[in-house]
Amino acid sequence: MRAMTWLAGRLAAAPDLATFHAALAETGLLPADARFMQLEIDVSNRCNLRCVMCYHSLDAFVRRPPAFLSIEAFGRVADTVLPHAHTLTLALGSEPMTSPHFIPVLHAAAHHHVPRMTFFTNATLMTDAVVEAILDAGVTEVCVSIDGATRDTYEAIRRGASFDRVIGNVRRLIAARDGRGLTAPRVRFDVVMMRRNVHELPAIVALAALCGAGAVNFFHMVTYEGLDTASQSLAATPALSDRWLGMALLAAERLGITVTAHPKLFSAARSVDARRAETEQPDGTPYCAFPFFHVSMNSDGDVLPCPFSHGEAPYGRVTAETPLPVIWLGSRFSELRRRILDRDPPDMCHRCSYLASRHPNDSRRFAPRPN
Repeated sequence: MRAMTWLAGRLAAAPDLATFHAALAETGLLPADARFMQLEIDVSNRCNLRCVMCYHSLDAFVRRPPAFLSIEAFGRVADTVLPHAHTLTLALGSEPMTSPHFIPVLHAAAHHHVPRMTFFTNATLMTDAVVEAILDAGVTEVCVSIDGATRDTYEAIRRGASFDRVIGNVRRLIAARDGRGLTAPRVRFDVVMMRRNVHELPAIVALAALCGAGAVNFFHMVTYEGLDTASQSLAATPALSDRWLGMALLAAERLGITVTAHPKLFSAARSVDARRAETEQPDGTPYCAFPFFHVSMNSDGDVLPCPFSHGEAPYGRVTAETPLPVIWLGSRFSELRRRILDRDPPDMCHRCSYLASRHPNDSRRFAPRPN
């Protein structure tokens, strides 16, 4: 524990990203590769859909003025962070293709030669121009939200979307990629698991194989205050969740589809006390590594505590006078890292949806999130 306290102090004193990384690399908590960061950045605060489980269905979010990350603002962040980054994700919670700057941002990002460039999308707005820009920019993975294997289930969840259009757009992207003789981007299906679609999980894997997608990613639904979705949480029906998720994992193995992440089965995860779950990592290992390598920023320039901190206040706002590293190396992040290293988690960690995948029997992980 004394070593962790020493590390927290050294990280807090780091004057720049390279020094910060060197301190972590010496302890073995991060690889020695100088590209140690992951930047996840929203280019828009809008979404064209009103999915039943998403905060974009709330009136407060619908009424917000649009905020699109400008090329100039992206450039300021990119110049300071991307030389240290192994991954750039051009979406944090909104639909990136709603931004009029999405294609120019893709082209600008390509100049930084980040090894992995990805984004999340509902794929409803994927035009021929967007497909060409994705291929020209060298995007390595496109993560498409697919929450149903049938038109009825999918369109009931993703309100405003056309199942046929989305599947057609996915196939068009893959055909264009293959037509150029490329292996990237890989297409991944991202699936929000809930009671109304859990029985279709194996069929979603089969659909991925049929379309030519190479991977799937499963995660539990996050419940937000103001949305009537608590009854859809699989936390109340663990046997149902385990049955269909288990069948989906078997289907992926049989069909050669990579499962990039999935929650632990309820039956395979030991019950733990909600306030002790974070302390059960091996000694000297943080219960969460995200604040040590991951930067999350929305299209207004707000820097968030972590990618799973929706509803929490930002830790600062990037401006021309305040570059992103100043915030990420500042006092608020330093205090968060100290608490993580000291096994003294703040309240937001107790309701973390990422930790819900590791500790599905911990009911606090499924508590509604504030907006």
